[in-house]
This record gives sequence, structure tokens and C-alpha cells, in this order.
Amino acid sequence: MDATMQIIINDTDLIKLKPATRQDLLVTLFSSSASSASLQNAEGFKFEEVVDLTPEQVAEFMQGCSPQTVAGLQVIAEHGPVIAANLLNEAGIDNYGHFQGRVTKRTRTITGDKHAFLFTWDDWASGENAERGYGHYAVTETTFRSLRKHFELN
Repeated sequence: MDATMQIIINDTDLIKLKPATRQDLLVTLFSSSASSASLQNAEGFKFEEVVDLTPEQVAEFMQGCSPQTVAGLQVIAEHGPVIAANLLNEAGIDNYGHFQGRVTKRTRTITGDKHAFLFTWDDWASGENAERGYGHYAVTETTFRSLRKHFELN
């Protein structure tokens, strides 16, 4: 008798997992390059102008940030690469648009690209996101690893 098991995990389930568990799962199911591509092709997220920051760029980025912005980025490093925006409340951030604007301005300063974004977000105006009043933010795998290195989480 064949004891085959199937597990279905949707995007909402996946983002609830601990970062290390999520990464282990993605690496197990796909090659490491496929896991990065999988995130960057995740439904509802557009990564066209989202940049990959190196550990050196993250260090420079942090030098010009307020303590609250640094704390918000640490939340992303701890729970990412995709987080529900309300996790930023752990860092005292409840004005997500203000945080997003500060991070975007700093990203553009560091990269010299006036169209760059550090993270992308899904549609906050529909479905479950609209019901609860917030959606999700996502950084690239490269930026996620750089943030984790910066905060010594690896």
C-alpha cells in the first residue's frame, strides 16, 4: 500500500511560517534558485523595480535611518521575506504608508535609482486584506539574506 501524503499550502499559510521553516520548505521543494524565483513570481506581488541590496548596502542604508525604521526592517529580517504589515506594530509602526515612504526614499538614495523600491506589496484594497485593513510586504531573497546578516540572525 502506497502511503502518499499531499499538503496544500497557500500564500497566506506560507507567510505564517517561521522564515527558517519557509526557506527549508522552499529549498526542499525547489532548487534554491527556484525558491527565489518562486517568491518573485508570487501572486499579487510585482518585483520589477524592487532592488536587491547587498550586506554592504544594508549597512549604509541603516546609517541614515531612524531607530523606528531600523526596528521595522528588523521585523522584516526576522519574519520575512514576506510579512503581514501588522507585524510592523512590534516596532511601534502603525502608519505603514509613512514607513513605506521613508524606506523608499532611503532605498533610492542608497541605489541612486529614482524608481527603486526596497519592497513590494500586494493589493491592500481587496479580499482579506481589505477586510482587515492591511496587506503584505515582500523583499527579494537577496535583500532578505542581507537584512538577516545585518541583524545577525543567521
